Amino acid sequence: MLKRFGILLFAGNLTLPIYAILDPDQALTWHRSLPLHFCGMNYILIAVNCFARNRYLFMFTAFLGTIGGVHGMLTPQLTVGDAPLVLVDYYMRHSAIVFFPIVMARSFGFQFVRYGWMWIYVVAALISSSIGVFNWVLNTVFASDVMANYMYMWEAPKVDNPFVPKWPWPYYILALHAGLNLNLLVINVIYRWRSPVAAMAHLPRWKQLLT
Repeated sequence: MLKRFGILLFAGNLTLPIYAILDPDQALTWHRSLPLHFCGMNYILIAVNCFARNRYLFMFTAFLGTIGGVHGMLTPQLTVGDAPLVLVDYYMRHSAIVFFPIVMARSFGFQFVRYGWMWIYVVAALISSSIGVFNWVLNTVFASDVMANYMYMWEAPKVDNPFVPKWPWPYYILALHAGLNLNLLVINVIYRWRSPVAAMAHLPRWKQLLT
């Protein structure tokens, strides 16, 4: 069943590219169409993990996929338009990256490693910083009418979200990092509460939830 889900998710990655090829009003661009937001990245990685079943890949997708999926549905920013198929694809993707890690945890026994949320923050910070450099290259070396803003490292997303203040670059990124840490900790508590780790049974309950 997990492999079938993986095939379904891989097929879902072809929806927008095929749609853009068939519809002249939709454009594929290096500046907007690459799956380099955390949501798009996690959608692909979850599909990969349906076959790989890697614990660390699960942890990455459970933390960052849940954050991206929830906030993406609550305060969406549609970077490639709002055509009906784009909207359906957008909400299916963001629902999937929240739903599938839960299935993997509940039905297949995946768990976080100890202090995994801290490691994921470091990985996310390194990836987003690298994407920031990539945005700069696209927007300066390969300048276009459309600005590259992957992972919102070039300018703040235009959404009404308490974790995204109307601050200039790069100060809003500090708020994004603070919000990321808070969200990681909350998700860690939720997953730990539902799936306690036997190796930490000797720790107080509050410490089990935070580690």
